[in-house]
Amino acid sequence: MRAWAAAVLLLGVVGGAPAVAADLTTGQVAEALRRHVCFSRVWWGDPYARLGQTVTVDVRLAGAMAYAWSEDMRAVPRTPKWADSYVLVGRSAGPVVTQRSGYNIDLLRGEPAYERDRRRVYGGRTERLRLELPAACGPRFDPETPLKAEMRAMIVASLTNAVKTWGRRPAGGQVRVTVADFNVDYPEAFALRQDTGEVLRLTLMSNDPFSYLGGAGRQYLVTPAPRGPVAIQLRRLILKHGRTQTIRIR
Repeated sequence: MRAWAAAVLLLGVVGGAPAVAADLTTGQVAEALRRHVCFSRVWWGDPYARLGQTVTVDVRLAGAMAYAWSEDMRAVPRTPKWADSYVLVGRSAGPVVTQRSGYNIDLLRGEPAYERDRRRVYGGRTERLRLELPAACGPRFDPETPLKAEMRAMIVASLTNAVKTWGRRPAGGQVRVTVADFNVDYPEAFALRQDTGEVLRLTLMSNDPFSYLGGAGRQYLVTPAPRGPVAIQLRRLILKHGRTQTIRIR
């Protein structure tokens, strides 16, 4: 039971050149939440969102940021009362979810993190949204844009740096990687290293809320996915929706 007491996902906020976004609207918040639910379902294998149902979300708008709270977005087994807290940031290409935190209400009411996240929503004027979640969440990718191309180049540069600094050195200084397609509001991208079979995760978020390219360090954090069912599913998705190319290590 305690394993379901809290599930907290902290997403940084993405890197690149600052660009001030316009104030968020409730419509933008609703769409960003739908997209995040589908990303979580497809790429993280999150089975708990109430797909195909209408859920309630309380939202407080704060300029280019918004805070949201829902107690019926997700049905978690053996947990009668579950709450999800979201932070959204308006960025130059649209809003993105930068933090999702989940709480078992019965166990964590009164805990500092729970109360902090709840106050961020209910500490000002809120609006209740009725959000229709999609019935199904297949991967859907936005068209290529200059921003997406720039992010794709940064993904390859980050993979190259990871192989060079901590990965197994490839024979002949070359390695083929398959990079899955992505959208610019994704919190992560995914790649498969062909010679080792490693599934690699790239965190597209940084501490700069208006940057798409890794913040001041201009790198995405790369980590190997642990072996198991999630990595197997990610491998299938990468091979189905990815592009393979050769990176060279000097």
